[in-house]
Amino acid sequence: MERLCYTLQNPLGSQITTIPSRKTQILILLIFLISAGLRLGLVLFNRESNDDHFAVIQLILRTDRLPEKADCWECYQPKLFHYVSAEFLQLAGLADANQSSMILDVELINFTAGLITLLVIGFFLLRLPGKNGLLKVLAFGLVALNPDLIGINSQATNDTFAILFSTLALFCAYAFLQKKRPVTFLLMLLFIILGISSKTNVWVSAIAIFLGVLIQAWMEKENRARMLLAAGLFGLVTLAVSALNPLNQYISNYREYGSPILLNIDRQPLPAFFKQTSAYRPGILSIQDGIFTFKFIDLIRYPRIDDSTSYTPIRTSLWTQLYGRANSVHFENWPESWSTTVEQGFTLSRAIYILALLPTALLLFGAAMEIYLAVKSLIKRDPELAAATHFGLTAITAIGFVLFIIIYALEYRDFSVMKAIFLYPAMFTFPLLFLRAGEWLSAHMLERLGWLRTAFGIWMAALFVLYSADILTMIALLFSRRGGL
Repeated sequence: MERLCYTLQNPLGSQITTIPSRKTQILILLIFLISAGLRLGLVLFNRESNDDHFAVIQLILRTDRLPEKADCWECYQPKLFHYVSAEFLQLAGLADANQSSMILDVELINFTAGLITLLVIGFFLLRLPGKNGLLKVLAFGLVALNPDLIGINSQATNDTFAILFSTLALFCAYAFLQKKRPVTFLLMLLFIILGISSKTNVWVSAIAIFLGVLIQAWMEKENRARMLLAAGLFGLVTLAVSALNPLNQYISNYREYGSPILLNIDRQPLPAFFKQTSAYRPGILSIQDGIFTFKFIDLIRYPRIDDSTSYTPIRTSLWTQLYGRANSVHFENWPESWSTTVEQGFTLSRAIYILALLPTALLLFGAAMEIYLAVKSLIKRDPELAAATHFGLTAITAIGFVLFIIIYALEYRDFSVMKAIFLYPAMFTFPLLFLRAGEWLSAHMLERLGWLRTAFGIWMAALFVLYSADILTMIALLFSRRGGL
């Protein structure tokens, strides 16, 4: 894998010419080990998930066939995660073990997949050139210590597989856009097919890769025929294999329900722009309230979701929901063993939401810069600038997943679909967006004002400590409810 990305460009376009400093390597390794320990702590004491994917695994073990939508609540999903988990339990002789032991073993699969995801991102960041190792460490810390990612890596759901294979596919896509090696193309194709077989939203990553290859074909005349062929093969093979893959059940779904891709909830009437209309479990009440608000003050007042029979203002704002879920494992207040009552943990959550404003602003600023530079490279048809933006791959991936979550929230209008983890198959691009903004900030402010650089480092370190505390308090909660070991 190292050879595949050795010539990847950094976010500002310069070629890899330097070896990461020892201090940067040690700090990234330290963060990795801390994040691994936090994940393992959750795995040891958790036996519940946001959604009951274990029921699908049980059906596969019991019937020796792939369940269909009507068989259980999560049976509409692509089945790679469930099939792999069932096969692992069979091969390990654990198919007849007690349910708690089986869930633990499945969670350990996701624990491993989550660590591989971090290793890929960490390796990628270490190979990026630049003197500012601090930004690399902070970019990695934002991923590795993200509470929502740690939480989902510790549950028996298909999200971790989707994040892993999308990350690997994007990793290989960046490499392929640089060196155009056949082996990189084949790995990119393999990982995107595996990702789609894990969760449907990985199609967004597939579309982004396809468009990135097309843009390179348009920008570079000398490589046009080769890249057009690559784009065509990528699109056709991905479509064909995904359609025929029995794990996806697209053909049987179409025959039975008239659509290859299914959900377990029904579409709702689209909301009005200003007028608030009722929804099953709001969710989006109006486009203005749901899409054009960030209710930070309300989030500070109500740092977690109430039960589904009532709702506070934070439940109806998409960006407030995503921000809260991404930055605290307590925000969702679910599954049941993860829930708390009264104002337990409010102070910690409030502190996290305040400190997380800075890196969130940098991510948004980095995304704006990335999109601007990608559009500029297209308008001016500048191959060098296009290469510096990875032929729009980072920008397209970010835009694609944001559009996906907006459409999803508007069509189904249920607060449960407004999840940050639905954006996490794009996780590989988040450090790049942070670095894009961080490099600009460093060049224009931090290098001139030493005290500001120190304050920035302290701010981010404090956030990482609170992220860790957020997970540790959840581990303590689960430990107490399970009666210890």
